Amino acid sequence: MHVHDVLIIGAGPAGLAAAARLREHTPSATFTDDEHQRYHWIRKHGRKMNVKNYKTNQDSLSTSRPASDTSDCGCNGDTAAGDTSIDMLVLDADGTDWMSKWNRLFKTFGINHLRSPMFFQIDPADRDALLGYAYEKGRERELQALPGCAGKEISKHRKKKKLNSRGRFPGSGPDVDERDRKDYFTPSTNLFTSHCEEVIRRYGLGPDLLRQERVMDISYDEASSFDNIEHDCVISDDASNKNQKIFRVKTDQGVRYANVVILAVGPGNAPSIPSVPGLPTPSLHEGYTHAMQIKQFPPPHVAAKIKARCSTNMLIVGGGLTSVQLADLAIKRGVTKVHLLMRGPLKVKYFDVDLDWVGKFRNFNQAAFWSADTDEERFEMITQARNGGSMTPRYRKVLDAHVASGRIVLHTHTALSSVEWDSGTKVWTNVKVSTDVPIPANDYVVFATGIQSDIRTIPFLQTLQQQHPIDYVGGLPCLNDDLMWNDDVPLFITGRLAGLRLGPGAPNLVGARIGAERIAWNVEDELKKMGKLKKGERRDSGYEGSVDEYESYASARENRFAGLAGMGEE
Repeated sequence: MHVHDVLIIGAGPAGLAAAARLREHTPSATFTDDEHQRYHWIRKHGRKMNVKNYKTNQDSLSTSRPASDTSDCGCNGDTAAGDTSIDMLVLDADGTDWMSKWNRLFKTFGINHLRSPMFFQIDPADRDALLGYAYEKGRERELQALPGCAGKEISKHRKKKKLNSRGRFPGSGPDVDERDRKDYFTPSTNLFTSHCEEVIRRYGLGPDLLRQERVMDISYDEASSFDNIEHDCVISDDASNKNQKIFRVKTDQGVRYANVVILAVGPGNAPSIPSVPGLPTPSLHEGYTHAMQIKQFPPPHVAAKIKARCSTNMLIVGGGLTSVQLADLAIKRGVTKVHLLMRGPLKVKYFDVDLDWVGKFRNFNQAAFWSADTDEERFEMITQARNGGSMTPRYRKVLDAHVASGRIVLHTHTALSSVEWDSGTKVWTNVKVSTDVPIPANDYVVFATGIQSDIRTIPFLQTLQQQHPIDYVGGLPCLNDDLMWNDDVPLFITGRLAGLRLGPGAPNLVGARIGAERIAWNVEDELKKMGKLKKGERRDSGYEGSVDEYESYASARENRFAGLAGMGEE
């Protein structure tokens, strides 16, 4: 049994962002564009150039790079594809490909464009990589503009009115920095998928890294604490390794071992359906489902009625974008009428979070979040910023058109009270809601009610929580500032479960990218402590010298004076 350097659990956007960042030497968060280009030029050509020794004043030809290391730089070629500095393995319960669940749900829901803007993407090399990729490939027509979201669409009168309504208090700055006030665009689903495939190719994150395995349990202890059979497999270097702590990850296919684990599992919990009197207890029932568990839409018995040209009704519970997307899809696929129930008002906004949290550059709200005194305060800011489910202005127009035609009946401030299932006719009868509005019999019920994150109820973290208890607020773990479980347990968490450290955008693509950036540096630091990486250099460099000193100096992660001295000696 092999002990991996890093084990990533989850092959979605957050997991892919973390894996790519671990193989990127000059991330855009640290290096400017000029530094980025200069660094890769040095890596590609620096060792082939004549270098003058400042002590002897004589020219000497630098040692050439190995023949196997002659590919292009990590930005435009496949150098990163040969990067094996960190022994990495990725586990995902949904498939053997990156983004398996993401792609399945987008296809199921018929989503043509993402909700996130262009600069919310997973490429660590360039914050505008997705936009650049679109123009490079001539696919700019797949970008969908968001008029009125920000920038020139806002008139001077509206800006002045907005400023006056805010008052002139110190904390009443603009929602988005003026440098960010330009029209936003959202990419098509196909464009985003193609860009992810380009990132996978560039960094060598092929199928050989992925395994389709469902994680059952995670524990962290000294290697000697495992049973003898596993101990003989794990300990292969020397006796001193017996006291080194490692992760034991039990899956439905066996056991994996790792020095560092990155958890990128989204909400973490399984979809939960609200308790409704009359709703059968089995989670898999032909009459209802959770939106995240849809396999076929509409289901077979409803599709049969549609094919027979019978009248069909569907009930969708939820007030977010997914509920409207499913309602629109149901109408397009032949459902006669959809009743849409939401317990609150209809909320419309461009993104999951308010516009003042979407700025490309760090703004006032993000600074306030990071400087908050307590996690309770941060959780309150997350709740206010996301404010429950919402739909985009574009889908609001789609909804209004269906409501006007009578195909969708909208019920706001309404909750489902009780139902009865007739197994003979396969119809929900006696449907009652919290208001006096009558609801006819329905053929199918979909709960688009989201997934609640709660670290306490994630099954595979129970053992770890017993070994190393952790505080939580609102179900989110109180990680340290490095996104680690604690200072002694190198379990890194990204995505929604890291919300108390990443902010309201943690569940979205921006959270995946920021989380990957914060995690990558600290993973390398942890591996250096374990002796897996030498201090001040990367194992994958393939050659010693000025490149490592340059990187150390430019990244400012270590002593810059030492980096200057190293470059001077070179």
